[in-house]
Amino acid sequence: MAETPSSSTRFKEYFTTLLRDAEYDVRPWELVKGMDPVVLAENPYYVIAFQIFDIWSDLIKAAGQIELALSQIIGKQKETAKVWDAYLILVCRTELHEIEEFNQFSNLVYNTHRTRKIVRTGLGDTLTRLNEVVKPFISLTKVRSTAKGRDPLHILRSKMIESGNVEPGEIEKLIAIFKERGDLTNV
Repeated sequence: MAETPSSSTRFKEYFTTLLRDAEYDVRPWELVKGMDPVVLAENPYYVIAFQIFDIWSDLIKAAGQIELALSQIIGKQKETAKVWDAYLILVCRTELHEIEEFNQFSNLVYNTHRTRKIVRTGLGDTLTRLNEVVKPFISLTKVRSTAKGRDPLHILRSKMIESGNVEPGEIEKLIAIFKERGDLTNV
């Protein structure tokens, strides 16, 4: 009989799939000795370390070690802008119930001394709840990729032609002047 993967493994695999589909380089990374490897995802804009925990007490015990190790390694990378675009994503399958847990949660999230963190609890067995966690990283990557491949003057030309308010010959003249001068002052 084949062994069923643990919930943590399934969450890590799903996270990996989401970010690979968004063109991140994703791999397991043994960040802290003796602890399950985190999932590391990188693209030109972000470096993200992801770890899942079954219970809150395990997350809160490990969070400081993971954050310290991540910040030390990233801090050694002197020739990269990723130092400023590093995130630690910590998720917990169980809900928080005690006031002390909520206080720990708040302290963890709002202490950005070493790294920025995204912390989510109460995921249960629902893999798709990770979509909410990674959405900001996937959406911004898509916007940046789309923006790089678009020529604003071409878009403007198309919109002006569609409007029918300006003759195509005049549009081409204006675009040529703008490309030459960088503005349309005194035109």
